Formats: sequence, structure tokens, C-alpha cells
Amino acid sequence: MRLPLGLVGIAFIGTVFWPASPEAAAVLWTLRYGWNPLLVALLAATGQAGAHVVLYLFGDQIRRRWRWFDRQCERARLRLGKRLDRNLVWVGISSGLVGLPPTSAMSALAPGLGLSGSSLIPVMFVGRVVRFAIVVFVATRI
Repeated sequence: MRLPLGLVGIAFIGTVFWPASPEAAAVLWTLRYGWNPLLVALLAATGQAGAHVVLYLFGDQIRRRWRWFDRQCERARLRLGKRLDRNLVWVGISSGLVGLPPTSAMSALAPGLGLSGSSLIPVMFVGRVVRFAIVVFVATRI
């Protein structure tokens, strides 16, 4: 039996480094190792939530060091602007479920936009659990 740390770690890294796909890891853990799809979804979402907390706390520093990440965050900020304040829950759900705007950008931008991490991150977590559960369910039915 594989330890869940690998899945959690891939999901953590894959939040910012997209070639390390958390979705692919979730499917692998379900199909190859026979893990329960809901457990896999919870573990993958937990890994991403950990990355979201790091991005929330250190997003400004990370943006200064990684220009490509800074560009992604800036695009999300320009696109969403003031709608974030009024629709934080809906933006968090959209971000968590379909990745628009990217969850990594939302987490890094939240402090600078005055958004509450204690509100945004749990909403994105729930969206990610649903997303991973859907991805794994579809992959196991194909």
C-alpha cells in the first residue's frame, strides 16, 4: 500500500508547478493502488490547501521571485478586480471547481486584495474535493 504523502506532496507541488498534475496523481492513486476515490479526493485537496496557505502567507515574496507566477496573478487581478469583494464565495467555488481563476493566483493575491484567507481557502478546498472526486469518478468509469 502506498503512503498518502506522495499524493499530498504531488498535489502541493502541482498547485504551482503545473506539470506535476494533481489530477493525474489522483487518478493514479485510485486506479493503480485501488484507493477509495473520496479518500483520494480529500488527500489531493489537502495537499493543495497546504499550498494555498503557503501562497496566502508568502505570495508577495513568491511573486517577487517568480516573474511567470507574478504575471499569472496580475492577469487574475485585472480580470476580477472589484468583483472579488462582492463575490468571494462564488469566485472561490469557481476557482476550486474549474480553476478559473487559478487557485494559486487567488491564494497569492488574497492578502493584497484584502480577502480573508480563512474564508477563501476553505471554499476552494471544498471545490477541489468535488473537482478531484469528479475527475477520479470519470477516470474510473472510462
